[in-house]
Amino acid sequence: MIELKGIHKSFRSTEVLKGVDLSVEEGQTVALIGSSGSGKSTLLRCINLLEKPDKGTVRIGDFYFDAHDINGRIKREARKRTAMVFQGFGLFENKTVLENVTEALKVVQKKSVEEADDIGKQYLEKVGLSNKKNNYPRTLSGGQKQRVAIARALALDPKIILFDEPTSALDPELVQEVLRVIKQVSEAKVTMLIVTHEMDFAHDVADRIAFMADGEILESAPPNEFFTNPKSDRAKQFLDRYLQRFNYTI
Repeated sequence: MIELKGIHKSFRSTEVLKGVDLSVEEGQTVALIGSSGSGKSTLLRCINLLEKPDKGTVRIGDFYFDAHDINGRIKREARKRTAMVFQGFGLFENKTVLENVTEALKVVQKKSVEEADDIGKQYLEKVGLSNKKNNYPRTLSGGQKQRVAIARALALDPKIILFDEPTSALDPELVQEVLRVIKQVSEAKVTMLIVTHEMDFAHDVADRIAFMADGEILESAPPNEFFTNPKSDRAKQFLDRYLQRFNYTI
């Protein structure tokens, strides 16, 4: 279980997160949606301490930390329990696909080369890229790069995978191949928190939708309930504007 309580984050005089509470049950997929600038990506980065929250607490399974008591050990422990899939893939261009997947296994988890390679090959097969294990990222499409990033995250066996708009850097024709892989991961009951603007995908894959605006989560509900009967005016406005703009029919 992942539980956030009272997460605050400011950048200079701009308050980005204003006391966010959120929980994600084990095996659950939560889609975090809202307009750009609402604080969604910052919230993800506060969970794995790429950004240090100013106030609040985070529980990841049996691990707990308070924003007022963060040191190097806390950061390492938080990152052992989380894996992040970034908008821009975050691959090492000078390493092969397999080396990208196994690097953290060897460096962070101290696994042998043989064990790391076995795990890496297993997860590359899961995302349909076994035949690309010796390729370098520059030879891959954007969709393939993101699938490598997903394999890397899965290989770490984290408590939760954090997806930060995983399709936003992709050409439209490549989006579906990545969403199919994420859906397969969701069906395997891997705990996930996904920032996305893909409303059809959020509706179909998420166990729960968390709607964020102005640094706060205004409502959280199962997809059918959220999309058919949003409670807050901000959520209604967001859905009306967004669904009309992209001609979604949820």
